[in-house]
Amino acid sequence: MKAKRTRWLAACALIAYSVILIRLVVFKAIPVIRIGHLRFRFAGPHTGPANLVPFKTIAPELIGHGNRLIDLVNLMGNIIPFMPIGLLAPLVFRSITWQKALALGVAIGLTFETMELIFRVGIFDVDDIMTNALGVLLGYAVFAMFKTPAQPRLN
Repeated sequence: MKAKRTRWLAACALIAYSVILIRLVVFKAIPVIRIGHLRFRFAGPHTGPANLVPFKTIAPELIGHGNRLIDLVNLMGNIIPFMPIGLLAPLVFRSITWQKALALGVAIGLTFETMELIFRVGIFDVDDIMTNALGVLLGYAVFAMFKTPAQPRLN
């Protein structure tokens, strides 16, 4: 009974978190930050040509070209928000493996990028799919580290 309740609560949490994540990632409404006469916009709705070349946008960020703070915020913003999915998915889907978690991460990243393309609220970027999948996989890794080993069944 306790296992079913845990699974049900995890499923509800996963659905609720996914809805919130779609709102924040796909339909982002990040205001312009004003400091005196300066205006900063770190993200927001924009369109342009799709990036289908792996590492095209994240390679410069990883090697330090550009503003390191903005690069770090961009990378972590594509990884950390997806970690809870990797933590919750094994509670809902008991037979999930790291390979299935990776496939789930790619599917979720592809879904988010496709939604941005369809609704014209962002740029389709294969690098975002890769970093979103990495976030799910890291969340799964954290879950796996703390998972208790299966108890042997007594007949």
